[in-house]
Amino acid sequence: MWRVVFYERRGCRVQIDRTGPWLPKRQFAQEWARWFKAQGYFVALQDQFGTEERFSQGLPG
Repeated sequence: MWRVVFYERRGCRVQIDRTGPWLPKRQFAQEWARWFKAQGYFVALQDQFGTEERFSQGLPG
């Protein structure tokens, strides 16, 4: 299971929103992440074990 995680910068802080729906395939999550990235969002992919894969450049470490 995979989902898209959203990052929002607020001044010096970065807020992480983990409310994206779980998707059964990584490919589906990648397609959604590409779409949101094209809309200007900072996103990452997260698997069901909590491991995140950065999808947007410039995300905090």
